[in-house]
This record gives sequence, C-alpha cells and structure tokens, in this order.
Amino acid sequence: MRRSGALGGVCAALLAVGCLHPGSVQRAYEGDVVEGRFIEPDAYASYLRGAIAQAQGHAPDAIAAYMLAAHLDPASPEPWTRIAEVRCAADARGEAAEAERDVSHALDLDPGYARAWVARARCAEARGDVATQRDAAARAVALDPAGDGANVLLARAAGASGAAVAGEGAPVASVREALVALTVTARDPAIAWSALAQWAEAHGDVALWSRALVELTRAAPERRDALAHAAEELAGVGYVPEARAVAAAALEASQVPLPASLPLAARLAVDHAIARRDGAAVRRLATRGRLSLDEAAGRAVLAGEPALARDLAAPLAAADPRALGARLVLAVVDGRDLVGASRPTGAEAPASSAALVAFAAAALREGASPEMRARLVALPRAPIVAGDDRVVRAAVDLVSRGGLPAAALPPDGLVELAVVDGSASLPAAAPDDPRLDPRHRYLALALSHPETAAVRELGQRLRAVAGVDPVVAVAAATLLLASPAPVAPDVPRALLARNPADPLLAAAALRLAERAGDTDVARRARATLSALGQVPRRVD
Repeated sequence: MRRSGALGGVCAALLAVGCLHPGSVQRAYEGDVVEGRFIEPDAYASYLRGAIAQAQGHAPDAIAAYMLAAHLDPASPEPWTRIAEVRCAADARGEAAEAERDVSHALDLDPGYARAWVARARCAEARGDVATQRDAAARAVALDPAGDGANVLLARAAGASGAAVAGEGAPVASVREALVALTVTARDPAIAWSALAQWAEAHGDVALWSRALVELTRAAPERRDALAHAAEELAGVGYVPEARAVAAAALEASQVPLPASLPLAARLAVDHAIARRDGAAVRRLATRGRLSLDEAAGRAVLAGEPALARDLAAPLAAADPRALGARLVLAVVDGRDLVGASRPTGAEAPASSAALVAFAAAALREGASPEMRARLVALPRAPIVAGDDRVVRAAVDLVSRGGLPAAALPPDGLVELAVVDGSASLPAAAPDDPRLDPRHRYLALALSHPETAAVRELGQRLRAVAGVDPVVAVAAATLLLASPAPVAPDVPRALLARNPADPLLAAAALRLAERAGDTDVARRARATLSALGQVPRRVD
C-alpha cells in the first residue's frame, strides 16, 4: 500500500497515537491520502435493517439486525452503541446490565468514540443514575465539545445533582457504491441516509460520510439545521472541503435563513460557492446564512478570487456609503489608496472580519506605517468566528506582526498564536474552552498537558487527518517535542514541505529541526518566519 510523503513523515511524530493500522484502507480526498477502515457491505446491510427497525419502534428486530452487523464487522463500535440505545429505550432499568455491557464493548473497540459515551449517559439518565450520566456526558463533551446531545445531557446531570475487516487491497470505490446502492433502495430515504452517515462516520470513511449527509439534506430538508451543525463538526475534525459541501447542500435545502447559532456553517457554505466561482450561489448562500456581502467579498479575497470579490463588493459600496468592509475590499482588489480607504468618516458600519483581515494583510504587505497600524487596530470590525480557518489563520499571522490586537482572535486563534509567536503564551483555560473544536483542543492539550489521556484519545480520533490538516500535524509535532525521543529528520521536512508559507507549520518545523539538528530545514523555516522579526510584535 502506497503512503503519501506528507502522511508518512507526520506519522513518525504521532508517538503513542499511532498511524496506519491493520485492516485500514487509504482513500484520496481533495488530492490528499487519509485513512479509513474497510466497510463490509453485508455488515452495513444488517445495520441499515436495524436502523429502520429502531426508527419504527421494533426493538427485537433492531437488536437482531445490529447483532448481525456487529458479528460481520467486529471492529466497529457503532452497532454495539445502537444496541445499547435500543435496550435503554425499551426498558432502561430491566436491561441496564445488558445495555452497559454493550456500551462497554463499543468503548473497548474505540475509547474515543463520543457517540458511545453519549449512549451511556442517556441510558444512565433513563434509569436515574445521575452520577454515571454526568461522568459519561463529561467524557463525551471532552471528545466532542460541540456535540449538542452530550452538552444537553451534561447540563441535565448538573441540574439533577446540583453540580474483523477486509484486506488492504479491497476495491474501495466499488464497496462504497454497494453501500450507497443498499441505501438508495431502502423504503425510507431519510432513515437510510442517516444510518449510512453514522456508519461511515464510525468507520472513518469521510467521503461516504459527507456524501450521505449531502443526500440527507435532500431527503429530509426539515433537518437542515442539524445537517449544518454536522458540517461544522466535519470542519472541526479537519475535513474542511467535505464540510463546505455539506454546509452548502444544507443551505440550498431551505430558503429559511440559517439560525445565528450556526455562523461557521454559513461561512463554509459560502466558501464552497467561492471555490466554484459561482457568484449567484455566493449571494444566495450568504443571504440564507445571514452573512453580509462584504464578508463574502473578503472571503473571496482570502481565497485568491479578486474578480469575484469585486463583483460582490462594488454594488454594496455604491449603494451604502457606510459599507466600510466593501470599501476596504475594493481598495485591495483595485489597488486603491489603502490609507484613504481606511480613513474614518464617522458613519461606518463595522467591517466584516474577512474584509478587515484581507485589508490588513494587504496593508502590511505594503509596509504599513505606525499611523496605519494604529488605524488598523481602531477600525470597527465584526468578531472573528471560532473555527473559521480561512480567517483565523490569516488573523493569527496579522496579530503576530502587529497588524491586529490579540483581543481580536477567537480561542482557536489564541492557541495557534502560542505556536507562531514565541512571546505569546497559551491562555490557562484554553484546553477547557467549549468553543474550541477537537483539532484546536488537541493542540492546546499538546502544548499544556502532553502526558494526559485526553491527548491520547484526541490523537487517536484525529490521526486520519494528520496528513492533511495543519493543526493536527502541529499538535502531533508538539507532542514529539515534549518527548525525550529523538526527532527523525523527515518529520520537520515533511511539515515545512506541506506549505512553506504557513507560519503555523513553519514555527513547528523550526522547533523540530532545531531538535533534530537539521540546519537546512531550520534555515528555511526561519526565512518563512523572518518577517515576524522585521516589524513590531503583536499589540495588546
């Protein structure tokens, strides 16, 4: 089995969390190679029958089908999790021992499977065991801070207490199509696609997972908000291109504006349309996602689409003289006077975060004067959304170069800043901040508590994206730095080769190269970071 260079290099840094394992299959997503387990179609067929029976309230049939799925795919935690759910729903007290045995079996297979911890918490709640409910929900929240079900169970508990797989050469594409065919022929498309999404998630097949979610938006548009939330979860574990596709499908499924509680999904959807250079879709999705057009235009600038950015910003600037964000975008894409564009008139609406970040980056590239830097800090701006990689990564670079105050960063940006800027420290409460997605919580724990079980569990959960997601790769590199083991020379080289212009990767590569004694990689990493020393450090 062929291993990509980037993935192979980063695997050396993963320490105890490991890399590829027996029975895994590599799949290509967006040009990168990631890992997932082989999915047996017969096992999924049994699982699908169980999901349909469970939805129809036929507990014995559901358990029988799930048991067969577990027998056919003994490495999957999902059938055992479902069996426990069915038992608890049917008779929480009478079947408590059996349900606990089933959940324990699921967690033996994958201790980091948040859904199994949620099942344990729900079973405990149903039988009135508040202590177990609280502990299991807390584990689920730690593994998936954005999971609504786990957080609700934890809140309830707090209120109640007052406190064998196929070989590596399997034809992955044909197997995936066989699973889809089984789903397509099911009597209830919504139940079938939902079952396939959960099955694929448990098996690490992100292509199948995202495809099922996209199809589910068409089969069950009334579940649009839940699917938009699923897109945010996909992005939080490192599958950003797939998350954008799911978010776009969710917003296309309904003309009703997306709730303000899902700001990241709206941005992911707009980014999907920007990648396709579809201006009409950008406007449509921005409206449904409650995003301003200057936010969409700023995102187009950051995505390297200046013509699209101009098309979005120009009508807004012409129609509304208070549209500061549109004015800033046009100054960047048309090469206008940046100083003049940022001059306050006293009547501006706050610029969107994307427009402001795009403008500030252009100003620093032109060698902003102290007056201009002060103006950048003072410009009225909307807050940056946590988890928004497109804006957060650029904002971290700006903060480290004195173009924005550190207070402008959301929690995940502060975690990245602790890596990029040697003078920045990680906020003490960062690892426990519920706004952090799993990737950034992994990085925060790697920086602050590298020896804990929580790091190992998150590393296990995220290992498949270590070769494609820079945050996960840097977290793994940080763990390697915390270990007394020697650093292999290919690890810093692989990090730097992935994107030599990314300051997050360059900062981690520099520290690893110094540890490994690789002067060439260290020199090249310093060249990437040298601009950070040529301008004033961040402003607070």
